[in-house]
Amino acid sequence: MSVPGLKDLAVILALLVPLLYTFKRRKGFPLPPGPRGFPFIGNALSIPINDTHRFFKDLSDKFGSKILYLEAFGQPIILLNDVQIGEDLLEKRSARYSSRPHMPMSLDIMKLNDLFFLLPYNDAWRRHRKLFTQYFSLKTLNRDKPKVEDFIRKGLLPNIYQYPRDFASHIRSCIGGLFIAITYGVQINRLNDPLIKVSEEALDAITAGCAPGRFFVDVFPVLKYVPGWMPGTAFKAQGREWSATARRMRDALYEANVEATRVGNVRESLVSYFDNGNSAEDIPITDVKGLAQQVYAAGLETTSVSLMTFILVMLLHPDIQKRAKEELDSVLGHDRLPEFSDKSELPYLSAVLKGVFRWNPIVPLGVPHYTDEEDVYQGYRIPKNSIIMANAYGMLYDKSVFPEPQLFKPERFLDKDGKLSTNIAVDPEAMVTFGFGRRSCPGAHLALPVLYLGAASILATFDILPELDDHGLPIKVIPRFTSASLTSEPLPFPCRLVPREDKPVEDMLKDYLHLEKI
Repeated sequence: MSVPGLKDLAVILALLVPLLYTFKRRKGFPLPPGPRGFPFIGNALSIPINDTHRFFKDLSDKFGSKILYLEAFGQPIILLNDVQIGEDLLEKRSARYSSRPHMPMSLDIMKLNDLFFLLPYNDAWRRHRKLFTQYFSLKTLNRDKPKVEDFIRKGLLPNIYQYPRDFASHIRSCIGGLFIAITYGVQINRLNDPLIKVSEEALDAITAGCAPGRFFVDVFPVLKYVPGWMPGTAFKAQGREWSATARRMRDALYEANVEATRVGNVRESLVSYFDNGNSAEDIPITDVKGLAQQVYAAGLETTSVSLMTFILVMLLHPDIQKRAKEELDSVLGHDRLPEFSDKSELPYLSAVLKGVFRWNPIVPLGVPHYTDEEDVYQGYRIPKNSIIMANAYGMLYDKSVFPEPQLFKPERFLDKDGKLSTNIAVDPEAMVTFGFGRRSCPGAHLALPVLYLGAASILATFDILPELDDHGLPIKVIPRFTSASLTSEPLPFPCRLVPREDKPVEDMLKDYLHLEKI
């Protein structure tokens, strides 16, 4: 007589043994190489707040490995400094690597829970991402191109022409105005619009609060429970202040849309689309506000940083600027402004823009990924609950892919005939710059045309020249960038944007110089 359940037990054991063996085998794999840490704190004290991406790149070179392991207060951190590794893990195994680590500064203190790029890989993130792609996609790009053209021609170029020394603020305000129009559908003053001011303050707060590793509380979350009156907790007051700034922008722009709708002066926009019930599901106002704020923040930051980097590159490399202008002039002629349809005839300018993304990655350390299950890759164990850092700077400064990476060379992206190469090992526009896998930036297809038309239009109308000192000599510029923020933005540099003498610039802009609103 058989013992009841014995066959069932045998089946269970047959299933469990291989699983236990696999678990044991995985546990037997070594961790990736990395610096030895101290007990309890691990490597926390050796990771700098400033220029962390450069530190991680140097660390990769030191250990001779493109994948590294660090630890901070028991938190495993996996560093990726290779594009192929990034693709293998974050794209091909995206189901495992698409979450985000919980960042107490931005989520618990600043309350930025409605910005979906910060959310873990859950239903809320899927819902927000679905809403985003419902309104923005490659198919809808033509809908927004007239707005892009308006803000470049009616805002950016006239403002630089009339107030050239303030070119940096014009870039931020006009690109910001563009994304306000796309997102909220309201008209913007060409100069000194109060909505631009409150929005820029909010963006500065968001990018500062979301910088990976900047705040100790993100490494040691228990600090969020320490009373704010105790020494070392100034981050809590700062976070609350930034939270109020972000909320002020979110509410002000939404109310501007409501008022414009009331008086019949609103244009097609993301907010109006969802408020008018165009989605198949009922969308709470808080979700609409959060989605709109993310579109504005991501669109302005990525595009303005790239355009400022482009101007810096043109200043540092007058020979490249000259060649790009010659190509533009051969396509545009004497007195025409660039259009989107011209891009296919401008391979050198396209290569320059790819070089901009490579030379100064917008988000040099990437936005952290997170895995909630253990994995094995190339013989290394990746522990459960690891933070995954895809170091864009390390990938785009890899000497084996880009020889002499510190040099700006558009020719990297051209073939022998001067056309855009179709055999690029790493294309910064298509890879790395906008992230990996399911967490890649869904708005990249909109940011790229804005950068193209902005860069082409500036070159078509202005010479980018060094500022002169008291003796009339050019001031040498040494590139410097923000070092403790989510993005890498050029710090202010002396530069002159002077109307081209070989072009009738005033005539080209005469229809736009006296506009008050866009």
